[in-house]
Amino acid sequence: MENDRLKDLAVKTVETALSLGADEAEVSLLRDTEFAVTVRNGDTENLVESGSRRIGIDLFVDGRKAVVTSTDISEESIRLLITEGIELAGVMDRDEYAGLPDKDELGAEEGDLGSFDEGTSAVTAAEKIDMAMKLEQATTALDARIISDGASCSTVTLTSVLANSLGFCESFDRTSSSISVSCAAEDRPASGENKGKKQSSWWYSTSISFTNLDPVEKVASRAVERTLRKLGAVKPKTCAVPVVFDDVTARQLLSYFASAAGGSSIYRKSSFLVDMLGKEIGSPLVTVIDDPLIKGRPGSRPFDGEGVRSRTKTIVNAGTLENYLLSSYQARKLGLKTTGNAGGPSNLYMKAGEHSPDEIIADIESGLYLTSIAGPGANWNTGDFSQGAQGIWIRGGKLAEPVSEFTVTGTFPQMLSGIVMVGSDLEWRGSINCPTLRIDSMTISGT
Repeated sequence: MENDRLKDLAVKTVETALSLGADEAEVSLLRDTEFAVTVRNGDTENLVESGSRRIGIDLFVDGRKAVVTSTDISEESIRLLITEGIELAGVMDRDEYAGLPDKDELGAEEGDLGSFDEGTSAVTAAEKIDMAMKLEQATTALDARIISDGASCSTVTLTSVLANSLGFCESFDRTSSSISVSCAAEDRPASGENKGKKQSSWWYSTSISFTNLDPVEKVASRAVERTLRKLGAVKPKTCAVPVVFDDVTARQLLSYFASAAGGSSIYRKSSFLVDMLGKEIGSPLVTVIDDPLIKGRPGSRPFDGEGVRSRTKTIVNAGTLENYLLSSYQARKLGLKTTGNAGGPSNLYMKAGEHSPDEIIADIESGLYLTSIAGPGANWNTGDFSQGAQGIWIRGGKLAEPVSEFTVTGTFPQMLSGIVMVGSDLEWRGSINCPTLRIDSMTISGT
């Protein structure tokens, strides 16, 4: 089998590295097959079909580390790559924290994590192109005002092999499929500041299995709804009001938090979460979990990027910070233990609450339903948050007029502590997921 051949190659590469002078070595081999098509106005606009193999070698020599990579996995090329890497290590600074994980941390979780679907690789290119075509057609058919910005369909099949000089050698396979569509509509309201402009939005579906993607009608309907609800947007007045983050913007908020909780941000002291372990950092409604062992989820994996056995860990428990997201190197720098997060989060999510999005909105007399945030103003170093935004005003417990061209501001500590309602609508659309959130008060900077 191909996986066995790649594992044999990884082990031999480790042996070669040691024979050429490395004290320790880690080898990762990746094999992937990718297909992606984008259609627009009924024509195929872009199509990519590719397969590749890549090797990455971490070499440790006398407390120094070098990393070398290549797409050529021939024996001669690998030997030359290692020789160059050992020479490179010789000019690097010594780092007392560099090295492989502790041996007792290594391992692969047993059992099927549902990360691979054999049938996905059997789907033909024609079927994927047809899926994209049908998605675009379904989108433009829903409303005469809709203009297509393109629809796409993609699949990826990935094999990951990791071996090191401590005797670890394991592999896993992963598949992923996705469809997405972007669309726009002319904005010609009777009054408002956006007259003559286009409003646009998008929607998508992802799955490990191609056959489990959402129906094109469902994806199209959501994209059109998200676009048309922006028409006639006005600029809100400057005020401080409750803000409801929809599941899209809440997911962005949680991704910012993940960066702040990442080991590199912590040991560099570039995070508002530095020295906050064991302390209250948010509302009691906030529980954040990273779980690579949930079967069939996008980030599920038997081991992390350096061979540490996957494990479930609670990052925030009822508002209290219990863990950072750490690799072995980051953990050593901080005097802590790895959390199995070399390579980042796996399935990071905020635990769902008891209220539907409609119930959260109905509880607000006047406030903002936030549907889009963008810009560079999310600074997890200082904790400041200020981003350009779009949304829908909440009036009398119901969604009213769309609003745009404003900023929403606060600080991460205030926002986390100010979460007063958490939605029941947790959906798995990637490695980071979050339900709808209501924050008690944020500043809206408009007119």
